[in-house]
Amino acid sequence: MKRKQQLDITNHEIWKDRNIKPEAKEIYAYLYSEGFDKTISNINIGRVQKEVKSIKNIAFRKNLQQLEEYKYIKFREYDTGLYEYTIC
Repeated sequence: MKRKQQLDITNHEIWKDRNIKPEAKEIYAYLYSEGFDKTISNINIGRVQKEVKSIKNIAFRKNLQQLEEYKYIKFREYDTGLYEYTIC
């Protein structure tokens, strides 16, 4: 019988990483939960705005760039506000 994986990022290294802004950590947690157990996931800014109310597309992209710079994700914007990403 195959055992299901559990989603638990409470001990993830990102929480201790001082290079990552709190807003980016919140976004990462959301992306991680959305992309859990997938190779590639898609997200749009509208879905993220339901969780992080004040974020706009430019700020979201900058947070993604920061997460990519520190090798937490890889992403590409394939249309305005539409992103494809992989958790590293």
